[in-house]
Amino acid sequence: MIGDTLGGRYHIIEKLGSGAFGQTFKAKDTQKSEDFHCVVKQLKPVSREPYVLEIARKLFEREAKILVELGHHDRIPQFLDYFEENQEFYLVQELIEGRDLSKEIALGKPMGEAYAIALLRDILEVLAFVHERGVIHRDLKPSNLIRRASDGKIVLIDFGSVKEITTTVVNPQGQSTLTVVGTPGYMPVEQHNGTPKFCSDIYAVGMIGIQSLTGIPASQLPKDPTTGEVIWRNRLPVSDQLAAILDSMVRYHFRERCQTAAQALQALDSLNNSITSADNLATQPDVITAVETPPAPPPPADIPAPPDAPPRPKPWKVFTGAGIAAVLSVSALGYYILAPKPASLLYENSNLGVKIQYPEKWGVQPDPIAGEVKFFSKGKSAGAPAESFLITVESLQPPMTLDEYTSSFIQRISKEFTADIVSPTPALLANREARQVVYAQKEGERRVKTKQIWAVEKDKAYVVTLTAEEGKFAEFEKTAQKMIDSLEISP
Repeated sequence: MIGDTLGGRYHIIEKLGSGAFGQTFKAKDTQKSEDFHCVVKQLKPVSREPYVLEIARKLFEREAKILVELGHHDRIPQFLDYFEENQEFYLVQELIEGRDLSKEIALGKPMGEAYAIALLRDILEVLAFVHERGVIHRDLKPSNLIRRASDGKIVLIDFGSVKEITTTVVNPQGQSTLTVVGTPGYMPVEQHNGTPKFCSDIYAVGMIGIQSLTGIPASQLPKDPTTGEVIWRNRLPVSDQLAAILDSMVRYHFRERCQTAAQALQALDSLNNSITSADNLATQPDVITAVETPPAPPPPADIPAPPDAPPRPKPWKVFTGAGIAAVLSVSALGYYILAPKPASLLYENSNLGVKIQYPEKWGVQPDPIAGEVKFFSKGKSAGAPAESFLITVESLQPPMTLDEYTSSFIQRISKEFTADIVSPTPALLANREARQVVYAQKEGERRVKTKQIWAVEKDKAYVVTLTAEEGKFAEFEKTAQKMIDSLEISP
C-alpha cells in the first residue's frame, strides 16, 4: 500500500506495524500542509459477509465516537477521521513522535524504584481520564505506551476495543460473539474469561511496573499454583511500601485489587511523601501530581473467587518509622475510597431508561459500556463482598418472550456459577411480570447469597441482582425490596 492514497486524501508513506487486527501506516494528509503527517490504521474484519460487515460497521462507528472524546486529552492521540473503503475500515489519528516502552524497558535490565514510581504515575494519570469516561483500555502493555519525544510524557495508544471490530464473530442470524482482546502476561483472569473491568487495566499497569523493576517480561513471571498470585518480590530488593502497592494492583482476584487508576494514584502520592529520600527521585522528570479521586466502583460479584490463600501479613507489621504515612495509605487500599455524594435519594439514568430510589449512604457506580448501574453499601473491605444492588439492561436481538429469556438466562448463570441453580419462580419488577431465582455459593471463606429478578419489555431485558453475605442477606433484602418497589423503567 506504500504510495497509495486512501480516503481520497491520505497518501501512505511507510508501514509502521501489523498484527492480527490489521496494519498501521504513516501517511501525509494531502489536504493539509506539506509536513503534516498522521497515522492510518487499517482494520480488516474476519469475514466480508454482509451480516459480519454490518456488525463491524456499528462497532466501528461506536468506537470512533469514543476515540473522538478520549482524543481531547493531550496524552491520547487526537482522533482525526474515519472512513470505509473496499469493505475495510480505517481510523486516522495524530502521529506521536517518540519510542514505545518496549524499547525503554530493556529485558534483563532493572530500572530501579525511582523510575518505576515515575512510570506508574505517568501511566495512571492518563488512565484515570479514560476510566472516568467509562472506557476500559484492555490492551495496556509496553508497546502500546509511547514516550513522547517532545516532552517525555507517556501517551496511550491502541485501545483494545478497536480490535473488537476485526475479531467479532457473527453467525448468519446476525448474533455476534466478541473474542477476548488482550495480551498474555498483562491480561488478568477475568479479562481472559471475557468480563474485563476497570481494575483489569490496573493489573496491566502493575505488571508493567514489576517488569520495569525486575527486567523480566510479564509473561515470564511465575505464579503461585494455589493462589494464582504473581511471584516477583524474591527477584530483587524493593521497598515494602512500593511492593505493597504493586501487589495490590496485580492481585489474582479483581475484588482484592485497586479498583481505579485514581485509587492507585492516591496511594502513590502517600508513597512519595513517605520515601522522599529515595535515590534520584527528586531528579526524575515529569512526576505528575495526582488527580482528584472519583467514586471507586464497588467489588463486582460475577466471577468465582480463587482458591483460599494463606493469610497475608498485616501491612502495619511491615512498616516502621517514617513509613507510617505509607502504611495508612496502603491499608486504605483495602477499602473503597468514595467521594461525598449528594443527599438526594433519586437516581435516574435516561440511557438505561431506569429511575429508582436508593439509600442516602450508599454509593452509585454506572457502567455505560456494560449497560448497568450498581448501588452498594459503603465501608466494606476489598476482600469482602459488599452488599450490592445491580441493575443491568440487556438489548435482545432478536427480541424474546419472558419465557425464552428465562431459559437463556438460567443456562448462562448455571455455567458461570458453581452453585446449584433452582427453578425460577414468578415475581414482579416495575409492575411487570417477572421471574426470580435465589442461590448461594462459597467465595473464599464466605458464603454469598444472590437473588436475581428479571423482566422483558419490547427488545430489552431488565435484570436486578442482589448480593450479600449469606448471614446478612435477610436484613439487606429489606432495603433492597424498597428499591425494587421504587424502580421505574422506560423502554
